[in-house]
Amino acid sequence: MASNPMQRKARNSFLLGVIITLLIAGVIVALLFVQLKQKTEQLKAEADSKRNVYVLSQDVKSGQVITQDMFVTKQISQDAIPSNATATSSVIDTWYLQTKDGKTFNTDYYNNITNTSFSKSQQGLYINEPDSIIEVVEINGKKYKCTDKYNGDVNSLTEVSSRDNVLQDDDGAYIVDASNTNDIITRVYQETATGSYYVYKLDTDSITTSTQRTRVKTYLSLQNVPVVAKVTMNKNTVATPNLVVQSDEVVTDDTRQQEYNMIVLPVDLMTNDYVDVRLMTPGGQDFIVVSKAQANIPVNSDGSYVADTVRLNLREDEILSMSSAIVEAYGLLGSRLYATKYVEAGMQAASLPTYTPNAAVTALIQSNPNIVTQASAELAARYSDSAKKSRNDYLQSLINSTEDYNSNISDKSEEKITNEITSRQKYLESLASGTTGTDATTSSN
Repeated sequence: MASNPMQRKARNSFLLGVIITLLIAGVIVALLFVQLKQKTEQLKAEADSKRNVYVLSQDVKSGQVITQDMFVTKQISQDAIPSNATATSSVIDTWYLQTKDGKTFNTDYYNNITNTSFSKSQQGLYINEPDSIIEVVEINGKKYKCTDKYNGDVNSLTEVSSRDNVLQDDDGAYIVDASNTNDIITRVYQETATGSYYVYKLDTDSITTSTQRTRVKTYLSLQNVPVVAKVTMNKNTVATPNLVVQSDEVVTDDTRQQEYNMIVLPVDLMTNDYVDVRLMTPGGQDFIVVSKAQANIPVNSDGSYVADTVRLNLREDEILSMSSAIVEAYGLLGSRLYATKYVEAGMQAASLPTYTPNAAVTALIQSNPNIVTQASAELAARYSDSAKKSRNDYLQSLINSTEDYNSNISDKSEEKITNEITSRQKYLESLASGTTGTDATTSSN
């Protein structure tokens, strides 16, 4: 049956439309496939570029003690990870260690070296001290002396010369320089079997000639110290050694927690803040009694803060110095025993105490067997003849003539102390009620 030209034209148009539709659909499917493939490759590349590193699990403020349980591992893009970040818990552990004589552990980039024949030198852990043994590391076929930390650039290292006698043992290569008196990198290693840390020292019993000296393991006596944040950091901040510092507040055998309610406290002082305790005399002289002590504010049974009381962890010599200052603050009308906060406790070093206790307390400190040797040495330097003379010339004469002071000095001083205690009480109450510290302080004026 012959078809109508109009019907034939309509059928051809329909078939053409179907073909065009299929072509468009095919192009769309192909484009979607390409995009899906690209997205899959992108996600795979992002996943491949991520690696686990330690980050903070909570916000911390400058000077706050950071415990090991505040670090957690998290996957982060390689591009956003600092080169000195770590995913190894043992590296975090070393941040809390120092030798008994106060040397801190440091890390550099030797643990990132892959093209080296001396795997022992990849530890990346060291202390600074004068040493006659210089480690040797091989990078890209060249040997370098490890006298300085490695920052990732071989130009920061000194290449071994033909005059250097490089010795070799099962633990790697080294050079002996018995004449060295300068601080250099002394590599610290950890024994797999025992977990003990050690360095290498010359074996003096086996020395025959200057070219045949051998080295032996020397184990380190270590102590744990608190680690604090240098700056305020938010949760998920990548943990790096340059963001933390070992605290000055090392817990020694004679450290005790002391509670004081006669110190005038800053209005906004809170637990974990660091303070200096100072004695101001009626004449305006100001002495630092205790430096950089971490404050702990006691809490009442109902959850409210105790406004006029602070707890401090102090050594025996600091406790005796505080006792002397408290007695003299009571005896000198118009004097003031008060605390001042550190602005960036993690970055600021402790102040040098300038207060000299009276002769009786000084003698007790120097003869007290509970005071550790290091503190005794510091006290001996502080309580010199010139310091005692300065005390006698000013503080002692002031004590002897206290009755001559105008009673108005005492009244004004005690009024100021009362006002500061009231302001602090209102500030603490505002924390419980949700009022801002600024509002609380304003309301006390």
